Amino acid sequence: MHTPSLRQLQQLVYLAEERHFARAAKRAHVTQSALSRSLQSLEDSAGMRLFDRSSRSVEITPVGERLVARARALLSGADDLGREMRLLRSGDAGEVTVGVGAFTGLTLLPDAMARLYSEHPSVRLTVVQDNWRALMEVLQQGKLDFFLAHTTEIRADDSLEIEPLGSLPGHFYCRAAHPLAGRRELSARDLAGQHFASVALPPEFSRRLDELIASPGERGFEVALESENAGLLVQMALRSDVILVAGDAVLTQELASGQLVRLNIAELSEPRASDLLLAQFGILRLKGRTLSPAAMMLMDLVRAQAARTLTGPRRPPAPRAARTTRSRPAPRKKPPPARRRHSRGKA
Repeated sequence: MHTPSLRQLQQLVYLAEERHFARAAKRAHVTQSALSRSLQSLEDSAGMRLFDRSSRSVEITPVGERLVARARALLSGADDLGREMRLLRSGDAGEVTVGVGAFTGLTLLPDAMARLYSEHPSVRLTVVQDNWRALMEVLQQGKLDFFLAHTTEIRADDSLEIEPLGSLPGHFYCRAAHPLAGRRELSARDLAGQHFASVALPPEFSRRLDELIASPGERGFEVALESENAGLLVQMALRSDVILVAGDAVLTQELASGQLVRLNIAELSEPRASDLLLAQFGILRLKGRTLSPAAMMLMDLVRAQAARTLTGPRRPPAPRAARTTRSRPAPRKKPPPARRRHSRGKA
């Protein structure tokens, strides 16, 4: 049995509605004879008569009625499919699943999500929050379009693409009632014995902070609360004397209201320590995987937000050119003094 084409099904519906071959052929933009042959082929394939024809009228049979009902449903589904394809191509529909870390999401995602929703409200957006190792597993499983993370510990490989977005310096913060909040300038040693709230920091970060803070007989960098939930970390700093490790961009409201205070640590202002809490942000995605237009739009919006919020991506300095030894040029000899010519007067 030959499977009918959508074109044949549309012609079937036209004839059922018009009950007249000439009018149905006009709607289908074919000749009357072409329409007759097409529907005859459909009847031969079905092995049943779909229309009773006479010189004066065309009447649909009960079998034809059932096939017309199914044809209408299939044609409607085909129209919906075409519309969905157009919406997906334009980015006006579809789903985007993005992963974020605690402060990465607060820094880059809210404005980008709001912009995407305002321009394409039919797009469904799912956000998965976790540390970068867990997000990497979900990405490798194909369940994320991309994720945003601090890229200090992450290395690109044959399957992973890392796009640097920029960097953001980190600082120490405490609530306004904290004993250290009223001091204009502090030494890193003043943080010894304090407890900290932070996301999971790279081991190298923690080691360097411990060396900076620790003094003989005192605790160094000791984390009391480690979490990928940024809201929980902020609330802990607001409700206790733990010191929060974060960045200005994610604490704008708390800093503006005076609820949290940034501690000015003298050592962190020195050039050699300026990168101690510098967080590198990036987009991570699988190489060779084609993303939907909606996912690409969200990535563009994240890039735009990063350009407004972050400093430029840090790249390793170019290697210095090797110094070459130039031979000293031989001293130039002074030209002999020009001989003066004496002119003789005419006799």
